[in-house]
Amino acid sequence: MHRLESSALIILAILPLTLPSGASQTPSAMASGTMVRDIEGHRISLFGQDVKAAVLFFITNDCPITNSYIPEINRIVANYKARKTAFYAVYTDPTVSIPAIRRHALEFGLHIPLIPDTAHYLVHRVGATVTPEVAVLERGGKLVYLGPIDDLYVDFGKRRAAPTQWYLRQALDAVLSGKPVAIPAVNPIGCFISEEP
Repeated sequence: MHRLESSALIILAILPLTLPSGASQTPSAMASGTMVRDIEGHRISLFGQDVKAAVLFFITNDCPITNSYIPEINRIVANYKARKTAFYAVYTDPTVSIPAIRRHALEFGLHIPLIPDTAHYLVHRVGATVTPEVAVLERGGKLVYLGPIDDLYVDFGKRRAAPTQWYLRQALDAVLSGKPVAIPAVNPIGCFISEEP
């Protein structure tokens, strides 16, 4: 079974950065909403009013492939933000500090909510494995796309002159039109998400 198929019916739950002492980390223990915490510690809903799709960009501040994609991430945000789509930059490095996240976002002009996922709650909920990788969720939390932003990278150190498939844009166009996503999962190329601090 493809990793998206096994995750497709998972409903995104409350994902605190820290759990109370002795609390269970099973999905059922977190299945009471769609809230996350940003770098300020504020709880925010992935699906605000009238939001049809939530997009999670899994990134790290030191992955060269991630950083090469940030201009395209910013273009996608500019193109779709007014179309009932919410975007989040999910930082996956277990050792990244809040100041480092702020510096990275400032340097690259990321103007979307910054989510430190150092305990990998979001990573595990959708099955992300590398950065950059993107997850698209319909309202209610159903995962409808997981994979790369496009097919620019063929392999490590090998890229096309320009993409031939724009997977994220195609997925968003489908969700916003009320249609099924034609390509729901693609194996991504990037920096592996480390579980070790």
